[in-house]
Amino acid sequence: MSDRTWSCLCGSFSGKVTGDPKLAVWCHCQQCRKFTGAAMQLGVWDDDKIIVKGDVNNVNKYESKPGIFRNTCKTCGAFVYKTAGPGFNVVPLGALEGGDGLIKPTCHIFVADKGDQDVMFPDLPQHDEFPTS
Repeated sequence: MSDRTWSCLCGSFSGKVTGDPKLAVWCHCQQCRKFTGAAMQLGVWDDDKIIVKGDVNNVNKYESKPGIFRNTCKTCGAFVYKTAGPGFNVVPLGALEGGDGLIKPTCHIFVADKGDQDVMFPDLPQHDEFPTS
């Protein structure tokens, strides 16, 4: 299993994930689109596969829904990761560096919330909400 790292724009936050995510998606939910300005490529890792490094006190935790925290760097404002309960750590795939090969999203989620400017890849399955399996 290979490791991948990521950091914020200013470098005060960094993290490492081990192996491939248990899920990789294009998320079209309204919250992701408003948070970043576009649909996002996201990966989900278990708790034991992610290490948060750097100045953890320099991270803003925004509770976007009960129990769901979107974390950004206080200095540069970059989105660094999201937690949505045990075993559900979300990392922006576009920020990852290193590792073996490209992590390709396997589906689109929250397609019912899709914005007018979102690009869809028709060869991937589409789910109106988060898939249950």
